[in-house]
Amino acid sequence: MRVVNRTAVTVVGVEPYLEWTRGRDADFNSGQLTVARTKAFGSAFLLPEVDYEEDLQEWLEENFAWIFEFQLSSWTADETAWPAVRDLPMFRAWFRVDLHSVVVDVADDDIEGEEL
Repeated sequence: MRVVNRTAVTVVGVEPYLEWTRGRDADFNSGQLTVARTKAFGSAFLLPEVDYEEDLQEWLEENFAWIFEFQLSSWTADETAWPAVRDLPMFRAWFRVDLHSVVVDVADDDIEGEEL
């Protein structure tokens, strides 16, 4: 177990995002997704260590657009189904963003990843 020199940010959809997903649900899954159940469908992003909340807000303002698209694409790759307007106020209304200042890696194996 080791503390990692990163800050974690989690992004989870809230009610407006859920309403959007419900309109694109398969019939068998219709109405099954709720705010409580979206936590498992959220995303975690590892950032360089951030000392101040203001630094996180600045990072978020600079990067919200690709995070918004990342979250939308995790539901559907059909970009024509995405909202035409995807600005910062809409991002803040559609997603809850939580900051985690301590990141602990409890796995024994190396972290692997792929470039996006």
